[in-house]
Amino acid sequence: MVPGRLYTAKDMAKIGCNGCNGCSYCCQEMGESVILTPFDICELTWNLGKSFDELMEDKIELYMTDGMALPNLKMTGEKEAYGFREVCGFLNEEGRCSIHAFRPGLCRLFPLGRNYEIKQMETEDGGQEVKGFRYFIVEDSCPKLNGTKVKIEKWLEIPNLKKNEEFITKWHYFCKDFREEMQGLLDAGEDEKVKKINLAMLELFYRKPYEKERGFYEEFEERMRRFQG
Repeated sequence: MVPGRLYTAKDMAKIGCNGCNGCSYCCQEMGESVILTPFDICELTWNLGKSFDELMEDKIELYMTDGMALPNLKMTGEKEAYGFREVCGFLNEEGRCSIHAFRPGLCRLFPLGRNYEIKQMETEDGGQEVKGFRYFIVEDSCPKLNGTKVKIEKWLEIPNLKKNEEFITKWHYFCKDFREEMQGLLDAGEDEKVKKINLAMLELFYRKPYEKERGFYEEFEERMRRFQG
């Protein structure tokens, strides 16, 4: 997808949708597209008081693509209230999100997307790559968009957004490199090795609980150093 105008979190964008009003369009028939980050799982486990394995029973599932296994929100069996369409397991009968206060990042983002960028910055040592992203509006993604301008950081409602954006960027490029490495191993016929590495990655970043006292970001950085070290 080629994005149109690009925005920062401080910009206003025409993404108002009348507060959704129980539309739930973006909560139906999403397949495996709502991929969850370690931060998403941390938020779900902390707020629901459930472990990763307990969420795996009926709310999330693992999906492997390009050699990397990641959890995503599970679309439950068809429900009569939604015209027998598959819907997110956290959607209630009134068409409202039951975890709205701690919903996953991709749910907060919709109808926006992220355009990742690598810029070259001049330094005294010559130059440095700076990784990041900007937002764009996904065309024809939401039937309720009414053209009302909303500040993107307000739309996202993420505490310490700058820290979260830094995490999202780091996780994006980690996954990119991880997939490339796993695909190389698969091409070499190392299927069992790929499975073993994926299990270790899932255990470290997803299954092992994060300590509330330390906060997510500090502990994530430590786990990332451990995995890459």
